[in-house]
Amino acid sequence: MSTGEPSEGPDRKSLDQFLASLPELWREEEARPTHRKGEAKARSWRTREDPFKDAWTDLLLWLQKEPDTTAKDLLQKLGEKYPGQFNHKLLRILQRRVGAWRRTMARRLVFGGVEECNDVQAVAATVSVAG
Repeated sequence: MSTGEPSEGPDRKSLDQFLASLPELWREEEARPTHRKGEAKARSWRTREDPFKDAWTDLLLWLQKEPDTTAKDLLQKLGEKYPGQFNHKLLRILQRRVGAWRRTMARRLVFGGVEECNDVQAVAATVSVAG
């Protein structure tokens, strides 16, 4: 049981060394874990309306036909099909969406249709079909 008094054991020497080095570390601007920001929590909400909401089915069809096509080419196709609705400023958003679609397709190839390794229901369904 701890009495709250500092111990005299081997750990005490290393603690004293650490405490003595703190002023020097502070002057050198040593980055310590206490100075790090916490990890950002994932958001599940959108801050803006999805600009590709009405055209996403067309994009999916084009991606399924030609999975290697670039987001820039897809944006040009959208401009031809929906004139004046999509401009070049949406390219980066479309690149992210295409990248997410490709990651999903890669997971399906690797895991055989199971989206995530942690998807218990999908794994249970696979096991019950196999067993």
